[in-house]
Amino acid sequence: MNSVDAVLFGPTDDTETFLSTYKPSSNRQDILGGWYWVINKEGLKGQDKPAEDVESDGRTTFEREGAELEAELTAECNRIKDEAPVRGNKKQGIKSQKELREIAHEVFNAGVKKLAQKHGVLSGKWLLYPGPEGVDSTWRKVVNALAKADGALAKAGSVHCAKVSTAVQDGGSGGYVICVYCDDSWDKEGVKAAFVALVKDLGLVSQAYKCDANTILGIDSKHPSKIKSSLYGKNDYMTKEEIDAAMAAREANPETASKARAVKSKTLEEEEAEGCGFAPVSDSEDDEPPKKKIKV
Repeated sequence: MNSVDAVLFGPTDDTETFLSTYKPSSNRQDILGGWYWVINKEGLKGQDKPAEDVESDGRTTFEREGAELEAELTAECNRIKDEAPVRGNKKQGIKSQKELREIAHEVFNAGVKKLAQKHGVLSGKWLLYPGPEGVDSTWRKVVNALAKADGALAKAGSVHCAKVSTAVQDGGSGGYVICVYCDDSWDKEGVKAAFVALVKDLGLVSQAYKCDANTILGIDSKHPSKIKSSLYGKNDYMTKEEIDAAMAAREANPETASKARAVKSKTLEEEEAEGCGFAPVSDSEDDEPPKKKIKV
């Protein structure tokens, strides 16, 4: 079977043909890499796709040098587990295992940032986990917001590509993952602009942002060091009250409320739990959709 490279390049107003041809819910098995892509080349500097999806000299060097950092982190956390007390003693200046692990995590994160910036492995993604019923509509929002020149993600300036899994391994019974990529994971203003656009303009709330550097190094929620796989969480950029207010504003807006009323109104927590474009509550630090193992 020949593989199809399903990519929509923007800026373009013609998104309907792509969206109707390549629906994630159709679970096509002839799609190259198991992903549908949208890429807006306007203002794009460098490669079309993010670091985790491109083989380059910079990535190869980063992966080799970063593996040493990961090995040091694992060794240090194993040493802490074997030698340090579970509980600390402030009077005696003795740190607990948790405190020592946090120090090791900080050292690792600083090292990864330095290496990533040195070798150009800067991209990362806000993660969304829609279920089978909502994946097409969620992906449609992302595509239109990025491919069209006046789309909210395109105007953010820090987002140039996104992808959605085809879920072919599960036949659609499991979860999907959508990655909305930012050009530079350590450009906090750019990462924030993308998140705010997702929430305020698209009504989508990602629980976590993960840098491609961590994906390349195999840092996930099950890493033995217990390090967080995500670089940022949603509340690093908007409080719960701000997110709720943004959702309420969308409901009050006639242009967005009509679509919202087509389904039963849910609280933020309910939508997160049901996978309506949100990361599951139990997977706020995870980077895999339920039941399906996709490296992101």
